[in-house]
Amino acid sequence: MTATPPAPVTPPAPVTGSVTPPAPVTDSVPPSFDDTTWDRARRWRPTGRGLAIAALLLLALVVLMLTTSRRTGYLDPGAVDPSGSRAVANVLADQGVRVTDVRTTADVAANAQGATVLVTDSTLLTNDMISEVLDAGPSRLVLIDPLPGSPALDRLAAGTEFADVAGEDAVEPNCRWEPAQRAGSAELPGTRYDARAWTPGGQACYDRPESAALVAIPARAGRPEVVLLGSAHPLTNEGFDAQGNAALSLSLLGSRSELVWWRPVSSDPALAGQGTATIAELVPTWVVPVLLQVLVACGLVAWWRSRRLGRLVTEPLPVVIRSGETTAGHARLLHAHHARAEAATHLRARARERVRVRLGLPLGVPEARLVASAATRSGRTPEQVGALLYGPEPTTDAHLVALGHDLEALMVEVGGA
Repeated sequence: MTATPPAPVTPPAPVTGSVTPPAPVTDSVPPSFDDTTWDRARRWRPTGRGLAIAALLLLALVVLMLTTSRRTGYLDPGAVDPSGSRAVANVLADQGVRVTDVRTTADVAANAQGATVLVTDSTLLTNDMISEVLDAGPSRLVLIDPLPGSPALDRLAAGTEFADVAGEDAVEPNCRWEPAQRAGSAELPGTRYDARAWTPGGQACYDRPESAALVAIPARAGRPEVVLLGSAHPLTNEGFDAQGNAALSLSLLGSRSELVWWRPVSSDPALAGQGTATIAELVPTWVVPVLLQVLVACGLVAWWRSRRLGRLVTEPLPVVIRSGETTAGHARLLHAHHARAEAATHLRARARERVRVRLGLPLGVPEARLVASAATRSGRTPEQVGALLYGPEPTTDAHLVALGHDLEALMVEVGGA
């Protein structure tokens, strides 16, 4: 048996040809960013002249925005914000009423002849300013929310007292005044006045005489018609279109062809010399040292009390005490100490105030005038009225009770049943 010899191994063929070497790395710029593009980029860099032009354009834009900004201001006839009054002023102008916006007393007096004068803020008015306006001969004065004790309220509507403050609920006129009847219900949030002293000849509208949002006092000798409006809401852009506010505002301000819209300012020349003294001049010299000592003492007490252990714990009151019980307790204390003089003083002070209000007399009325007016209204003699309001102190409890009944009867006789 013979073996087959293996086939001979053929050696691999030698590799022939040349290998292409890699391209050498160079620092050449890509073809998309050549020298021309770089020169153009450098040409558009901001320069000093370009920055100046941009700054001027920005400044012009800011000035344009400031000069074209909307006008704002409380009861400003040209303001468009919610508290402004541009809406009512434009409607009045469309109806042929010339609206004159003034700030000083002299301008009011120059335009008030036969016109309606609207006073948006009567707190700055003095008696001299009121006299100057009255001498100009306006036909109607409309005061917006005059404050108690102000010269405008005491001079033009003496006897009208502050009653309370009402909310935003709509109220009915409940009066015979024609402008209020045409307007119907209106939203008048704000001050209410006790106008019962003027109800025989004037009108107390929107709620009731003892809490009226509008008081109309008829014209008198040398006095124009005066209207007290306890709320500026109907005259504002926000409240002009609510309920009957628009009709009420137009009736108040548009009944004459001329409307003087007076917005008093503290820089009015008529106020020159009023309150020129500074606070430092009015305060005594010893106030500052005493105030410093009090501040130091308060600081020491606060530091001392803040070092105690624990924290403050608040607890609700165990009971609620009614005001009637407080009054009754005060009365029992007076009775226990037989303080008939103090009790009589309280009763007479209350009676004098109510008689004064019902007679329409100003605050601080002299005793003789109050007694004479009350006697004329009640039918009693001045001696009887004076003994009731300013008489001697009661000596017994029975006399005190009788005094209370007599004072109550006098108030009924003066104010009507």
